[in-house]
Amino acid sequence: MEGKYYGQKAPPVRENRLNAGDGFAGKCCASLLESGRGGLLTQTCRDFWQGNACQMSLTLMMATTIEKAAIVLHGPVGCGSNMHNLGPAVHKGKKCRGLVPAPLRWLSTNLTEGDIIGGGEAKLMEAILYADREFRPEIIFVVSTCAPSVIGDDADEIVTRAGAGTRARVVLLDCPGFKSRVVASAYDAFYHGLIRYLPLEGGPGAGKKGLGPADGARAVNVFNSTSIGQVDEAEIARLLGELGLRARFYAEYSNAGKFRGLTGAALNVSLCDIHDDYMLGFLWQRFGMPYVMGGMPIGYGGTRGWLESVAGPLGLGREAGEVADREEGRLRATVEPLLAGLRGKRVLSVGGIARVMAVSMALKELGLEPIGFHAYHYDDTAIPLLERTQAELPDLPVAVSSQDFELFGAVRKFGPDLVISHSGTQGLLAKMGVPAIQLYDVDRPCLGYKGLHSLAKRIAFAFANVSFQKRLAAKARFPYNKEWPKHDPYGHIKTT
Repeated sequence: MEGKYYGQKAPPVRENRLNAGDGFAGKCCASLLESGRGGLLTQTCRDFWQGNACQMSLTLMMATTIEKAAIVLHGPVGCGSNMHNLGPAVHKGKKCRGLVPAPLRWLSTNLTEGDIIGGGEAKLMEAILYADREFRPEIIFVVSTCAPSVIGDDADEIVTRAGAGTRARVVLLDCPGFKSRVVASAYDAFYHGLIRYLPLEGGPGAGKKGLGPADGARAVNVFNSTSIGQVDEAEIARLLGELGLRARFYAEYSNAGKFRGLTGAALNVSLCDIHDDYMLGFLWQRFGMPYVMGGMPIGYGGTRGWLESVAGPLGLGREAGEVADREEGRLRATVEPLLAGLRGKRVLSVGGIARVMAVSMALKELGLEPIGFHAYHYDDTAIPLLERTQAELPDLPVAVSSQDFELFGAVRKFGPDLVISHSGTQGLLAKMGVPAIQLYDVDRPCLGYKGLHSLAKRIAFAFANVSFQKRLAAKARFPYNKEWPKHDPYGHIKTT
């Protein structure tokens, strides 16, 4: 089924491929499951929007981490504004992984009004050849933005022609921001570019259903995301090392040579089901590489389940259980005193759907009360995770929303003691007088047993002193009238 997409010039959006949607509110995971399976979420919209994200920005987050690469942004110069924010983050990410930091090498075709009328293909060809000559990169990522997609520039044709005369591999990333309301489509756009334009040859592990002890080191490809930092990579490598497996992390912070060796592994493993299904499905269909999408290794149950899902195809199920037993025994004695006085505290989780479900179940394990989650989008890759969450938290209220005004209304409605949320929302929550900790933080562990210990410590610290939030809330003003908090927080979600 997926194979029909991989040969296309442009990747499909998740609304079409995975029944994705970004508007829902219900009383439990079962209602979200029913709506998602029935395709109802693709028919929802809002009669009011406060803002939305651009999928190009997430594609750039991945592309900027690749070593010895240059980026050509095909569009108006303003599309490159967030490159100035990405630079320091990538610099830090490379440094902590032992890579050589370097300034981002990027340029823009700087489309003007005249180019919008006459077309920008000539400018794109010129920019690609200049980037190859000036920077001498291994890869040139051509990022096709909104404007050339609207006017019909054939970026694929230009990339193919330019690539025939360049030293670098030229890779088209087709990701106009308006194309999808679900920004997770950006991950597919990046992987689609790798699939179409980089040589991925079958290696020693391709086609095998698992490698036994006689096969040596037993490399495992672990697919990461930009929001998972080096501290989490180290924890995952440690746990897999306990099973005699060697973790190789993709696709962020990789290079052309590392991509060429992608298929020489026993197994492909995802750290986030939402992030990697497009690429893992391709590697299975093209090279017969088995893969595992076992949720996120967050919490006791989540980490144990993830380890066992990785170990199963390799015949290491017993060893995985022993590792989990040993690690949990050590951790419980450390974590339980941290939260001894916080039992029953009510917590709302906000962020990507895979992470908020995993965190909600981890909160229950820690003795806190998850009172709901706000997921930024839904698609069919979340079905196994929703089934698991439904089994453990059957009455948990759920919402699919990336809108700040809906988060504002939900916090007013549910009155959580704590919110665990995506970066960028802590200011809003502090103004509401609610303690908050960051869900996506590359400087602190989130995954595995070290991640659970860090989560417990941050929760305890957040409750230790809430005077700042209380004082700020007494003076804060919001752009909503007095009647707004009385409305249904999700009243603007409609079915078309």
